[in-house]
Amino acid sequence: MTIELPNRVGEAPHVVGPAPHGQRSQVAPVMLQEELWSRMRALPYVFMAPTLVSVPHSRALHLPEGIGSRDPAAFQGGREFAHVHPHSDSSLHLMVEQELMDVVERSGWGVRHPAQPPVLVYGPRDRQELEVVWWLVQQSWQYAMTLGS
Repeated sequence: MTIELPNRVGEAPHVVGPAPHGQRSQVAPVMLQEELWSRMRALPYVFMAPTLVSVPHSRALHLPEGIGSRDPAAFQGGREFAHVHPHSDSSLHLMVEQELMDVVERSGWGVRHPAQPPVLVYGPRDRQELEVVWWLVQQSWQYAMTLGS
């Protein structure tokens, strides 16, 4: 399967890390951040809980035991597959399959975490970018939902 994403327009935001790993420029407007979060928390079977791996005030999505993947590679910690950083940052960490992680980096939508498995996806600056980031979140959810070994 070939995965393609449109190239993200402009230079990449300034990223710091590895601890914390986040975006420090080109921060997404709060209204777009909240629209993305509203969509994220409406995904089937997810529940919101404190992050197990990120900075305070990050909002995380988890799957209950027995739902989705049994493969720990689909999760960042426990059953957490995605989290959104605070408004001052706006980026997300997602677990995605390796092929998609390569495409995310190549097309300029994010970077790998320097010390952990998730990909950092930049916060959406406009409605078109919101749709790309939302698609990436859905891919992360599907990865977590896929039954593994």
